[in-house]
Amino acid sequence: MNEEVPFWKQQAYYRNLIRLVKTDRGVKPVRFTKRQLEHFSRDESYRLRSQCPAGVSISLFTDATWIELDIQAEAAMRDRLLVMATVEDRWSKLATCDPLGPLPRVVSFRFDLHPMAKDGKPRSVDIYLSQCVDLTITDVRLSPGAFASPPEDRRSMQLLCIGDSITQGIDSHNPAGGFALRLARLLNAELLNQGVGGHDFDPDSFDPELSFEPTLITIAYGVNDWSKNKTASEIKENARRLLERVGARYQGVPILLITPIWHHKEYEQIAACTLSDVRNAIADAAVGMSHVQVVDGIGLVPGLSYLFSDGVHPTDEGFSHYAVELWRHALRALGR
Repeated sequence: MNEEVPFWKQQAYYRNLIRLVKTDRGVKPVRFTKRQLEHFSRDESYRLRSQCPAGVSISLFTDATWIELDIQAEAAMRDRLLVMATVEDRWSKLATCDPLGPLPRVVSFRFDLHPMAKDGKPRSVDIYLSQCVDLTITDVRLSPGAFASPPEDRRSMQLLCIGDSITQGIDSHNPAGGFALRLARLLNAELLNQGVGGHDFDPDSFDPELSFEPTLITIAYGVNDWSKNKTASEIKENARRLLERVGARYQGVPILLITPIWHHKEYEQIAACTLSDVRNAIADAAVGMSHVQVVDGIGLVPGLSYLFSDGVHPTDEGFSHYAVELWRHALRALGR
């Protein structure tokens, strides 16, 4: 460990991001390239969503009995700040600030790390950051006398998840509860979550110079394309162009192309198409692409109202269905 720089200011102590940016207040985890952030900054709602560190965790081996962190919340998609601690890959404690209130503001959290270490043996600890808040980490403290070292490189693969608010994990009440992180944990994979709430099939949002080498890719859009009154032919064309760009960058890497999951306005017709037509258009976009496996979203989360927070976004229980069912498709795509 670099003793001159606090561990929490070093990228080696983070997972599931592209880079760590130093600011006057602390550090900001970033999951998009500069080119992508410039693209999203043209729309304020996309700009905010792309700044949220969905999937990112502070990760370390430590003998600490507790850990504290200070987070400056800059802006938020939801009026709450949620942070989850895991010990030895098991959910340990969820800390919340709800309501979050006027911003910007600094919020402090403390996690007692259970189960406690035996005979001072270090354990792996991950602190998963909010998927819905643009934030800066301003300080991290360990119990007196504790040491920290970077996590061991035990991830067996890399998972790139591209999509909208459902990929970003919106409306999960656990930063580790969205399908992308659940799937990554099931696969023992390093995750790069490039979900942006409200987004749609947008070929220009993908950066071919993205410095992440996935073993598996998921792409999940469609509902926002439909709600923005695009025709089925427009959706098909945009989906195909995105698939071509991603496929050109990651030749031979399997892609799971996920069609929209159940929606409470399932049969409403917009721009001469229903969500069923959207699913067919997305599937048609992948015709002839041998590396793309189309996943029918209807089969991922049962269409039961209690599995959705608002008829669109899954609850934590809904996300668990999504991740487990998608895991089965992922194993087949990986030849396992």
